Amino acid sequence: MLSQESLKQIDKELAKYPAERNRSAVMSALRIAQTELGWLSTDTIAFVADYIRIPATQAMEVATFYGMYNLKPVGKYKLAVCTNLPCALRGGVNTAEY
Repeated sequence: MLSQESLKQIDKELAKYPAERNRSAVMSALRIAQTELGWLSTDTIAFVADYIRIPATQAMEVATFYGMYNLKPVGKYKLAVCTNLPCALRGGVNTAEY
């Protein structure tokens, strides 16, 4: 599913942590997979989880929690608009609707 180069990069990330702490490399591994493929399908997330020897649900929790992971194919540009209270007071909601 991933190229040998990507798997080597994931192995480098895994080497930074003790063997029993593979979960610590999940964010880096997901980033590497997303860089290669452009987005993370559920199959890709499961593959990464299996490769770093953690449950797929743990990898899915990370991928769905952070907004930096694309869970659907994206276009050339990804726009993010701040819509929390301070941004809403400055017109962020209007920008998002535009």
